[in-house]
Amino acid sequence: MVNTALRSDATLAEWLAARAQAVTPRRLALDLLGGGLAVGAAALWRPRGWPALLAVGLCFVAFGAWAVAERQVAERAAAAPLAPREAVGPWRTVRALAAVVGTLAAGLLGVVLLFGVLGTWIS
Repeated sequence: MVNTALRSDATLAEWLAARAQAVTPRRLALDLLGGGLAVGAAALWRPRGWPALLAVGLCFVAFGAWAVAERQVAERAAAAPLAPREAVGPWRTVRALAAVVGTLAAGLLGVVLLFGVLGTWIS
């Protein structure tokens, strides 16, 4: 599904914000739950390739948490534009933490995939 409201040169943050507003709350709950289960499974059982499973799960959890916080910030800002910062402050903190976790998880996934493609080098 293509969101035609976005500009062709939209940044990743703008694309993610539009995606967070477009996705259903049920899907966000599934992202949080499924990602949490993947993280738990990777941490407990440590199957082959568990760092990749951990990173993917963290990406889903981070997106779900970030999207919920993004929606809350947008709803509270629209409801009371002159509301004190305390009303949206905790949600902005959640949003920032989720962005950091998601970025680190994506970096971990990239490194894991890179090491998987390169394999073991003996010199």
